[in-house]
Amino acid sequence: MKDRVFEGASVTRALEAASVGLGLPVERLRYVVLEEGAPATAKTPAMPARIVVFLDATQGGAAPREPASARGPQPGRRVAGDAKPRLRRVVEAVAEASGEALDVAFEDGDETLVMRVSGPGEGLLLERGGLALRALEHLLQRAVSRDEPRRLQLTSERFRGERDAYLRERARQLADAVRADGVPRETEPLNSYDRRIVHLAIQDEAKVRSFSVGEGTARRVTIGPEETAPAGTTEAQ
Repeated sequence: MKDRVFEGASVTRALEAASVGLGLPVERLRYVVLEEGAPATAKTPAMPARIVVFLDATQGGAAPREPASARGPQPGRRVAGDAKPRLRRVVEAVAEASGEALDVAFEDGDETLVMRVSGPGEGLLLERGGLALRALEHLLQRAVSRDEPRRLQLTSERFRGERDAYLRERARQLADAVRADGVPRETEPLNSYDRRIVHLAIQDEAKVRSFSVGEGTARRVTIGPEETAPAGTTEAQ
């Protein structure tokens, strides 16, 4: 079987391309780096990294699995991990459009694929309590839903602490408004963890109480006067 050459913006990207193209995990690839690659400069264009993969020398002596595209469509079959290069390309495109660099690292779990972003572009995603991060997470999940059966979680080193602080401050602001005019206020849709942060914050606020309202991904927290419980709600959930 003839050896194959793969290219990418870096050696890592070239390995990811080989992994997807051959249907093998990166750790099973036997390869040699032909070109390390180099970024573009004012005087020279970018140079891609190039590797050659030895197809008859995979670990254990086994021949590489035939790519899914060569075997034809297999309805209902989804393989975890196939979407990583595509996810990385989307995030890199967002970073390029914003003019701020973003790095991506993956953590594999049985039920969840975690994407951790870092770099100068992280701050843009974390504005307004991480709304841009959550929106990007939703778009990425939709983009790879056919290839990635696990739930996608997009996060960053700074996100959780800043998000919690934002939610507590948002809860205090809504409580102040409710005390001022007695009119209930609602948060934006929140997941169960975020709703819990809001409920805990409201426990320390006088003359108001909190309730969860809505279903599924539209579930949010209502903050109202202490004596008021909106119909069809669940308290502190």
